[in-house]
Amino acid sequence: MSEKNCKIQTFTAELRRRSTENEKNARKNSSTLSEREIIDIENTTANILAKEVGMWIPFAEVLKLGSPAPSGVENDVYFNENGNIIYKVNNLMTSQSVKRLLNRILMHNSIFPQTKYELYGFTGIGCQSIYPILQQNYIPGATEATPLEIEKYMTSLGFTKISASEYRINQIVISDLHPRNVLKDEDGDLFVIDADFINIDV
Repeated sequence: MSEKNCKIQTFTAELRRRSTENEKNARKNSSTLSEREIIDIENTTANILAKEVGMWIPFAEVLKLGSPAPSGVENDVYFNENGNIIYKVNNLMTSQSVKRLLNRILMHNSIFPQTKYELYGFTGIGCQSIYPILQQNYIPGATEATPLEIEKYMTSLGFTKISASEYRINQIVISDLHPRNVLKDEDGDLFVIDADFINIDV
């Protein structure tokens, strides 16, 4: 198991333990909790844990990660030219909770090890706000892969195409495999740099 995955798994395991305990305490005052309340407990717990283990980065320091790069709905992206590293500050718009995002990242690292993510740290504003910061190697000279190239690549990994940008293997469905999220280097090798995962047990 890689050091990157170990770091994510260690944080996720402790987050799950503490969140479960905090949910139990919250249920002493209310027998049921809404999904939003559970997510808020998880994210507040992650905020506290990140600060305890030294993984918290002040929000004002984020701009020092690198030069702003093209971003999407989910991530603000920064490029560090010195280290050839991409930093993605995730706003949890897709995953909603830190725990779900980290499970998604572990799945990505397992299926696409060439573009593994590292958990660099966390940032945010206030005691409940939290934005995971992910680190990924930059692929120099890369261009967007074509839909046909993406289909051939995913098929070679054992996936079956179920829609224009979705592929399935067993209970795992990977979506958002548009050309902007799958790059091709100068040798013609493909790299999935971003994807969404459906049917992950969180």
